[in-house]
Amino acid sequence: MLITFSAFAFSFTLKDVQFDGLKAVTKDELLPLYQNYLGKDVNENAVNAILSSIDETGYFESIDYELVDDSATDTKILKIRLVENAPVKKVSIEINGPGIISVETLQSSITLLENKPFSFTKFWESIDKIASAYSSQGYMVATPRSQDKSFAFIYVTGSVGDDETVTFKVNEYVLYDVNFEIVSQDDEFKKEFETIQSKLSVKKYVDYEKKDWFMKIFDSEKDYVMTLQSLQTLFQDLTKYIFVKIVNVSTEEVESKYPAKVITLTVTDNTVLTQPVYLKGIKTKGNTLFTQNELIGETSEGTYTNLAVLKKMQDVKDKYDKAGYFIDLNLEAGDDNTINILITELKVRNVKVEGNSVTKDYVFNDLIYVKPGDFLKRDALQLTYTEIYKSNFFDSVDFNIQPVENDNSLVDVAVVLTEKAKKFDFQGGIVYAPVTDSSKQWWEGFGGTLSLSTTNPTGNGENVSLNFQRDFTSTQLSFTGGIRKPFEWPVILSGSVNYQGVTSDGTTTTNVSYSAGLNTLKTQLGQFGISVKYEDTTESSSTSVTSSTLSFPISYVYETLDSLYVPMKGYSFSLTGTKYLPISVNGSDALSYSAELTLHFPLTKDISFASRVLAGQVFQTSGKEITYSLAGLNQVRGVKTSLTGSVIGLTNNEIRFKQENALTYLSLFYDAGFVSNDYDFQNIEMAFGAELGINVPLFGLLRLGFGVPVNNPSQPNTFILIGKTF
Repeated sequence: MLITFSAFAFSFTLKDVQFDGLKAVTKDELLPLYQNYLGKDVNENAVNAILSSIDETGYFESIDYELVDDSATDTKILKIRLVENAPVKKVSIEINGPGIISVETLQSSITLLENKPFSFTKFWESIDKIASAYSSQGYMVATPRSQDKSFAFIYVTGSVGDDETVTFKVNEYVLYDVNFEIVSQDDEFKKEFETIQSKLSVKKYVDYEKKDWFMKIFDSEKDYVMTLQSLQTLFQDLTKYIFVKIVNVSTEEVESKYPAKVITLTVTDNTVLTQPVYLKGIKTKGNTLFTQNELIGETSEGTYTNLAVLKKMQDVKDKYDKAGYFIDLNLEAGDDNTINILITELKVRNVKVEGNSVTKDYVFNDLIYVKPGDFLKRDALQLTYTEIYKSNFFDSVDFNIQPVENDNSLVDVAVVLTEKAKKFDFQGGIVYAPVTDSSKQWWEGFGGTLSLSTTNPTGNGENVSLNFQRDFTSTQLSFTGGIRKPFEWPVILSGSVNYQGVTSDGTTTTNVSYSAGLNTLKTQLGQFGISVKYEDTTESSSTSVTSSTLSFPISYVYETLDSLYVPMKGYSFSLTGTKYLPISVNGSDALSYSAELTLHFPLTKDISFASRVLAGQVFQTSGKEITYSLAGLNQVRGVKTSLTGSVIGLTNNEIRFKQENALTYLSLFYDAGFVSNDYDFQNIEMAFGAELGINVPLFGLLRLGFGVPVNNPSQPNTFILIGKTF
């Protein structure tokens, strides 16, 4: 491209910038490049900066200019003559691979537009943005500008046709196989390494090709495109064996259904003994958490090979790894013709928190389970990560562990946090449920919902939400709020105000309730809570009846779930007892309890079995009847029933498919439950079906599904649930 610069010594006031030659590019698009200079006293540097900025857009074949005097105002006008590049007729993108990211999503990353002049700036920017879409999901990406493409499993490039068409191409490489080249003269090591190979968990496409059609249903070809994390896991799986040393790693492209690569690792045996030696035995030194006998057992006098010594070190490492402790290992010669395995058990010197620029330390410091003076333990790091993440105060949680200078037994741990970028959520939408009542019209199945919520906006651990729901027969309005550790007290306070109005068969029922609660923080024994609730219910038809009740729920919860919204592993147990006291003549006098157990067993990284059991009973003395029903979150999905009773029994079971850190999931379920006035297991409802949970913008987690009632399989039903699953 041609751009003309000139030099002049004087300064002047720039009144305007005018363009000659603009066709597909508008003046408004170029305005940000020069508007800060208008009306200012400028010189040649400003003019050259404007021209350079225009040149950097890449749209123009040549750029020339002249300065024109404006005699009326004693200012100057910068006139720029431009010749645009040929316009782009078509922009397309091709994906050669299993399709990790949709074409539509990648298309939105492209900044080179049709009917605009071709721009190499936008061309490379588009390639970089496509690459960024993959790298942000953890994939190893290369472009033509990358120096090393060998370990990239995503390759993004582009081409420009003679007919002004531009095609961006993405190759998504599956990991076809992992080969090993063993460099060793030790047959014992070679045999041991064959055992290690069988234990590696890396997903290889060659194994996918061998699966039958049914097993492929439960697998995804996308999972065979290697991520940085899966590559690191492969190395970690190998390097946890002390007697294995990786000396080289290479890749090679191979033929397959999709672009594919084979990783070849060259390994050899670590050497601590160049030849077998006669020893009186092997001892451990520096171990305080386990005894020598627990680590390596009794060792006898005899001849030890290199592998035999390394396997004793491996026994030590495995013992500490299984318990979750971090250690360093070395060897030294003993004084009595023995070898000592030197064990350094890592301890935490200091713990600090970084990144919480808004949230106060005291709000969440009880969720940090890594403590100064403790041995560094994997469980404490994992628990800290899980509990802080579940608080919903932060977008990410990470750790930076650094050794202490001059003391290899100590480390400093930094908990690195990223504040939640979105403090306020506005959600809303329209939902529809099929109308089963023949007396109602189909459009009466429509309803709407709006909610406004904020989480930790000032960094004091507070949360507030306002929710409104409306359909043809009911209105619901609720206001809830809470705060974690107010005034640094070790409690969680909460409160709510709720209104519900329902009209059915000529009767209008209005319910207003107020509640306040206090919960302990989560402890090793679980979490305890107590609350008080005032509820006023009015039923109006030809007459009006009002009942007022004061209730006191007491609850206990113990949970180890990895997520409170869509858990994939862990378990929870909750027990709630409630005493109801009548305030009015028709108020309820009753006692109730409910118990719930949920279990989540991971089957693979993205598949889990989830099960829930709920049981509850009401002991009514007098007043307005308190009952359970199979509805809402306590329903047999796919069954429509109006039965109520003082006893409920329910089990929900499902196979859940969900990618890590995603809210979207798919599940196949089987539910069974009943309501009655005793534990007689009468009128048991059962159903099976599928549920899809999707995170809808401006709406939240929406659970859509259909279920087939076992008792009436010819009448399947759909259902819609809003909020977290069990």
